Amino acid sequence: MRFLPILMTIGSALGAVLVDFQSARGDDPSVLGLRNLETKRGTMIPDNIPDLFIRKGKDPNGAPVAHFHKKKGMLRAEYHSLNKETKKDKTYAIRYEFSLGAIEQSLSIWQLWRRHVPLALKFSRSNLQLQYQPKWDAPRQILWQTAPRLNTKYRADFLINTGTPGWVEFSWNGQVQKLGPQGEARFAATTFPGRSDPKFGAYLADNVDVEFYIYRVLIQEK
Repeated sequence: MRFLPILMTIGSALGAVLVDFQSARGDDPSVLGLRNLETKRGTMIPDNIPDLFIRKGKDPNGAPVAHFHKKKGMLRAEYHSLNKETKKDKTYAIRYEFSLGAIEQSLSIWQLWRRHVPLALKFSRSNLQLQYQPKWDAPRQILWQTAPRLNTKYRADFLINTGTPGWVEFSWNGQVQKLGPQGEARFAATTFPGRSDPKFGAYLADNVDVEFYIYRVLIQEK
């Protein structure tokens, strides 16, 4: 499995750095890209409000973070990275460090976005799942899942190839994970349905208050 070490070296010599957000050095969340604040379906707002915001802050343990706050009834607090910049036949490495202030059914904390969402980190009950949808009218597949804890820092790493077909590799807290029913380290997938822009933050689960914290996002192109 000669490809596995690549995933573990994200942040070193993989390739060109496209996005590098580090809360510990005082970066503003705007480093992540385009801010998406949506109060209800189809209603986007340009600026932070008390019930819906993304701003520099601290987690419950006092560590600096990008703080994503979504009051009950609010739909989306996300950053859209690499807007219209992702390309076909590329390999992207994504490092994502975060903690959860809420665990709730349907809460999505990461998406690979286009008309449909081919890959997403999303909750089903108390389980955080890596979900895959090859096309918009296909059922979602569960590639991997875990039961995370509140106010605990986690690291997720993705290696995503946008070929035809593409593939994805995934690690959790530095450990390569087996994906899909066959337990594959490299899962063949449709990863580029026209675009593959990553989105970070809190989406859906509008029946509860959501606090979400991001420490680090690093995106590189191989």
